[in-house]
Amino acid sequence: MLCIDRGLKIGLITLELLRNIEEFKEIDIGVGTFTNCRECGLTFRVWSKSLKGHCFTFCVYEHRNSDQIIINGKKGCIDMAGDLPYKGDSSNAYLASFPCGEYDKAADKLAELILEKAK
Repeated sequence: MLCIDRGLKIGLITLELLRNIEEFKEIDIGVGTFTNCRECGLTFRVWSKSLKGHCFTFCVYEHRNSDQIIINGKKGCIDMAGDLPYKGDSSNAYLASFPCGEYDKAADKLAELILEKAK
C-alpha cells in the first residue's frame, strides 16, 4: 500500500486548490518541497513586485506538535540549502494556522498571501 506523509498530502491538496485561481496565471510561482524532521510539505516561491523583484517563499505543512495546517514563509528564495521557509526561529511562529482538514480555508489564505506579495 502506498502511504503519503500527511504534511505532503496537505501541500498537494493545497496545490490542487490553488490551480483553479484565475489570477495565478499572471504570477510566477515556483513549487518545491521541504523537510525538517517531522515537518514536510510544499514551498511556493513568489517573485514579488512589492519586494522589488525579490522572492518570497511560503510553505504549507502539518505542525510538528499538532495536526494543524500551517502556512509559514519569509523573504527570499528558499531552496533548502541550509535554510527553512519559516517566519521565525520557533515552531510556533507562523503566518496562519487552520484545524486539521480545513484545506479550503488554508488554500484561500495562502492565495490571499501570494496575491498580496505579487502586487
